[in-house]
Amino acid sequence: MVNEAPRLETERLILRHFTLDDFPALAACWADPEMVKFIGGGQPQGPEMTWARLLRYIGHWQALGYGYWAVFEKETERYVGSFGFQDAKRELTPALELPEAGWSLIPAVHGMGYAQEALGAILDWADRELSTPTCCIIDDDNHRSIHLAERFGFQFEHNVEYHGKQIKMFIRQTR
Repeated sequence: MVNEAPRLETERLILRHFTLDDFPALAACWADPEMVKFIGGGQPQGPEMTWARLLRYIGHWQALGYGYWAVFEKETERYVGSFGFQDAKRELTPALELPEAGWSLIPAVHGMGYAQEALGAILDWADRELSTPTCCIIDDDNHRSIHLAERFGFQFEHNVEYHGKQIKMFIRQTR
């Protein structure tokens, strides 16, 4: 089993294992109201919740052999987001039975094509290493993420209820 995220590179990005040193950048990211607009009920997260998120990102690799990558610009080394897979044991109906793909980018880099680069890299990894379909859940109003997911082969499966809100569940078969 993999104990930490393998390093992935794209033309402009480096995806690597999260470390505790990434906490300040991650905390700033998740405290931004624009960043969480369609995630977690749209509420910015404080340091306590972000710390738990960071530990979950790190621990997934050790417990399950997959998880999230910290994403950085090659040129500037600036933290720009997180992409990966998780089993969050979400309380939703119907339950997620597959590794859940997820992604987030800081608002300053929206529209630059980074989401496409990073998602392509992690899905290529998943196709080689996980050999199982993956799923994702996306807020109905998050049209950019829905378009991105569909572009990479995620297909709408059904709506699920999560935290009192109906959201879309998509499934992607391995390639």
